[in-house]
Amino acid sequence: MMMYRWLLALKKPSNRLWVTPAGWAVLAVCFAFAARLAGVWLPPDVLPEIQLSTLEGLLDVIASSMLAVSTFSLSIMVSAFSSAANGATPRATELVMGDDNTRTAIASFISAFIYAIIAKTALGTGFYGQNGRFVLFVSTIVVLVYLIVTLIRWVYTLSQLGRMDNTLNKIQTAAHKALVEFRANPQMGTAWRGTCGSSVCLVKAGYSGYLTHIDMASLQNRAEKSEAYVHILVRPGELLMHDTPLMLIEGGNGREDGFTDCFVFGQTRSYDQDPNWGFIVMSEVAQRALSPAVNDPGTAISVMTGMMRLLTGRPSENNGSAVTQYDRLSIKPLDCGEWVRDGFAPIARDGAGILEVDLVMQKVLAGIWRNAPEASVSEAAAEMAEKALQRALQELSFEHDAQQLKRKHEALFGN
Repeated sequence: MMMYRWLLALKKPSNRLWVTPAGWAVLAVCFAFAARLAGVWLPPDVLPEIQLSTLEGLLDVIASSMLAVSTFSLSIMVSAFSSAANGATPRATELVMGDDNTRTAIASFISAFIYAIIAKTALGTGFYGQNGRFVLFVSTIVVLVYLIVTLIRWVYTLSQLGRMDNTLNKIQTAAHKALVEFRANPQMGTAWRGTCGSSVCLVKAGYSGYLTHIDMASLQNRAEKSEAYVHILVRPGELLMHDTPLMLIEGGNGREDGFTDCFVFGQTRSYDQDPNWGFIVMSEVAQRALSPAVNDPGTAISVMTGMMRLLTGRPSENNGSAVTQYDRLSIKPLDCGEWVRDGFAPIARDGAGILEVDLVMQKVLAGIWRNAPEASVSEAAAEMAEKALQRALQELSFEHDAQQLKRKHEALFGN
């Protein structure tokens, strides 16, 4: 269970932001000292002689330029975080932090700077022999070539980082990943379908906050050791109080020791096991776009079409993760209709007075109604379309617009 929490911490983008550069920095130090081994493993002076001034010049270029580039890149990265928070939603900042190209570039620049400083210092103390200086020269050329490639990629990343399209795409990608995992394994791998008897033990959360993850493997292992069966009463993403019922334990002598350790709580929600969170964050982007200060219906329309693509996607038939594996666990079913209600209700409220948004919403909800693989999502889409229509009819002051929207709804839903 402790390992599971450590892995979650390392997967968190805000933590990976410093873990990657730190790891690369250690690697850079090892890389700089590794050239010394050439003098141990190879015969003396077997490699070509490299002038000390040549190496010092190359290392000076790397050290001076990478320090400036690292400082500049960090300032750009902070600006991108601020842009994502102000332009889209603060909940998207963590996804921008997790950009692989950004972390790789920052780690490359910092580690190259450290490599140059360590190598230059060791070179000045006579740490390297003739063989070592040649190996260091080749290594430095390799580092320079890699830095050139990284800089070119970094220029492209800078042109995208923090922009609305890029941020929205990251949110959709995170939501899509969680949705695919849910559709492949809607019961989170649980296989027990029994019922709890009279000797059941009710366990409460004992914590106030969001349930972010459930360590199903550890919970199964705990149930096996206790010869118990566990029915989980909550889903990741729910806001729990101290007295919220968490699970029912059948058997196990009524003991609950260690079971609650398998539940991970936090102050904010996570995308991993919570597909609904992605739709909420996307909806927040649309709400901000529809505010009078921004007045950007196009972004709201992009959000709605993105949610439609996610909700009408088909589960993969070849995904092996759908195989159940926890025969002592069961979990309450997830109301998939919440995806539609949480995603579209705020947009229907804030965009009710904008005809373009109303028309697209009816088209999108009709597409979800016809094509969503989950029946509850299809039903929720039809209900949301009717509610959105009623909201819009109250807000649209021009009668022609109201009648146009009403005809569109009737044509799409046949009523």
